[in-house]
Amino acid sequence: MKGFFRTIAITITVALFAASGGSSESSQSSGIYAEKIPAILALVANAMEQEKLNAVLLGITVEGEELLTLADGESMTGVPTTANMHLRNGSVAVAYMGSLLYRLVDAGIVKAGDAVGKWLPDLPESQNVTLEMLINGTSGYPDYVPMDAFLEKFYANPFYQWSPEELIALGLSEAPRFAPGRDWNYAHTNFVILGLALEKAAGRSFGELMQEYILTPFGMTQTEAPDTPSIPQPVLHSYTDERGPYEDATFWNPSWTLARGAVQTSTIRDTLIGFRAVGRGQGLTPASYQAMLAPHTAGMKFWTPKFYYAQGIVFDHGWLTQAPSFGGLFGTAGYFMDKDIAVAVWCTKSIESKTEGNTASVIFKQLTAILTPESPAK
Repeated sequence: MKGFFRTIAITITVALFAASGGSSESSQSSGIYAEKIPAILALVANAMEQEKLNAVLLGITVEGEELLTLADGESMTGVPTTANMHLRNGSVAVAYMGSLLYRLVDAGIVKAGDAVGKWLPDLPESQNVTLEMLINGTSGYPDYVPMDAFLEKFYANPFYQWSPEELIALGLSEAPRFAPGRDWNYAHTNFVILGLALEKAAGRSFGELMQEYILTPFGMTQTEAPDTPSIPQPVLHSYTDERGPYEDATFWNPSWTLARGAVQTSTIRDTLIGFRAVGRGQGLTPASYQAMLAPHTAGMKFWTPKFYYAQGIVFDHGWLTQAPSFGGLFGTAGYFMDKDIAVAVWCTKSIESKTEGNTASVIFKQLTAILTPESPAK
C-alpha cells in the first residue's frame, strides 16, 4: 500500500503427524489445508493493497487445531496489529444468542414456540410472536436502525447509552412489517426483545445466562459483555467516515446493537472457538441442534434451501456464517460443518479506501473458495 507501513505477524500450527509423515486422518487433513496457506497469504496481501485496508486479522482452525493466525497492518499509526487484540464481535454474538435460546429449551426453562407475550404482554402481536421468530427474523417487528429518529440521535452523539426499553419503543413506533411468521426481515429490535424475555423467563440477567451456558462451557476466556463502551487492551482501533470526517470510532457506544448482556468484546481466537462450538451444536441435544439450523425461513424473499437465515445464524452452502460491521470494523465468522473448519476475519479500512460494504465478508468468500472449492460460500 503506497505510503502505508505494513507489519505482518504470522503463526502457523500444523499437526505433528503431518509434519513427520504420519498417516492419520487428522494429520492428512492438516497437511492438505497447510498446502493452501500460500494462496491464503497472497489473498490477504492483495486485499490489503487493493482495498486500502488498515488492518486484517485472520484465523483458521481445522478440526479444532490452529492452522493459521495472521495479523497484518496497523491498529493505529505506528502500532502493529497483533493477534491478541480485542474488538467488538457484533452479530457474531447473535449466533451465541441462538445457541443460548436452545440451551434454555433443553433446560426446560422455555420452549422455542413460546409466545413472547408470556413475559412481555404489552408488545404488539405478543401472543402470536414466538421466541423462535425473534431469533430467526420472522416476527414482523420493524428494525429501529434505519429509522431517522435513531440515526439522527446516534450520529449526533455516538457515545449515548441506549436502554433496551428505549430501543424497543423506537422499533415499535412503526407498524409491523408483516404478520408474524409470514416473511423475514433483519431487525435489531428482535434481539433486544428476546434478551428481555429470556431474562424474565430465567429470572437472571442475560449476561449471566450467556456466561453460564455459552462463554464458560465453550472456553471463551477473552469474551465479555461490559456495560460500558470499554474494550480490554490491546485494542484493534477502527475508523469511519459515517458522520462525514474520517474519525476513530473504536469507542463509540455499542449499546444499541444487541440484547443487553450480548454486546461483547472478543478476540480472533475466541471468535474461532465460539463459532466452532455453535456450529457443532456443543451443549445442545440433537433435537435442539437440528431445530437451530432448520430452514424455517427458506423460500422467503431471496432465501433458498442452500442459503437461508436459520435461528441466529446464516446457512450458506454448507457454511454457517455471521458478518458484523460497526463503526468501521468489519468482520465475518464461518464454520464449515462437513470438514470442521472455522474461519474468522476482521478488518479496518484506511482513509484511502473507497470501497463500500463489508470487506471482511468479501475476503471470507474468497477464502472459502480456497478452503472448500467444492462448496464455497456465496
